[in-house]
Amino acid sequence: MTIDLPNPSARKGVAIMGGTFDPIHNGHLRTAVDILDGYHYANLKLIPCFQPVHKRQPSVTPQQRLDMVNLAISSHPGLSVDAREIVREGPSYTADTLRDIRAEVGADEPLVMVLGMDSFLSLPTWHNWQDLIKYAHLFVVSRPGWEPDLISELSRFCENYRAASPHELQCTPSGLVWFETLTPLGISSSMIRTLARQGKSIAYLLPEPVQNYIEKNQLYR
Repeated sequence: MTIDLPNPSARKGVAIMGGTFDPIHNGHLRTAVDILDGYHYANLKLIPCFQPVHKRQPSVTPQQRLDMVNLAISSHPGLSVDAREIVREGPSYTADTLRDIRAEVGADEPLVMVLGMDSFLSLPTWHNWQDLIKYAHLFVVSRPGWEPDLISELSRFCENYRAASPHELQCTPSGLVWFETLTPLGISSSMIRTLARQGKSIAYLLPEPVQNYIEKNQLYR
């Protein structure tokens, strides 16, 4: 899956991963590191949402979820946290976030939004979803062996914007879709919430500082 770029100075482009991160766990982080290092992006930003539009409202506060993301990435210099959706408050519309980031990074910087296949399949239900491609590339992560049927609207979208290689996403600012197969860790936020609620150990499913934060603050009980 890696691209043969000559050296670390060739790192280019900003990747972003949004999510509820309720809580952030090693599955999120492994995907982030695989993409950051495998494709030589200069930086990958994790963007916790304030109010998810398509999911239930989290039981912990936005600030607590933000705290956990900060704790999770503190030892990895290539990952950073972008708190704009929590600062902005209200429903977290991705189109608004990408428009703001595009204005900050400028017209020429490659901007890549990472999302899972489940999220990609739900795109037609997103607010102003067809604007996303104006601001960023879409890097869609799928599980091995999963070949979903695309509805006609998404099928046309892929035909219009599909990249020939992942390297293209670093050569232009926006406007392309790339599908990549990665083997995910068998971890989910709902699994961690359930274990915590049952008083069972959540060790090794998420970074130790995040585990300590959850236990200290008695989250998900």
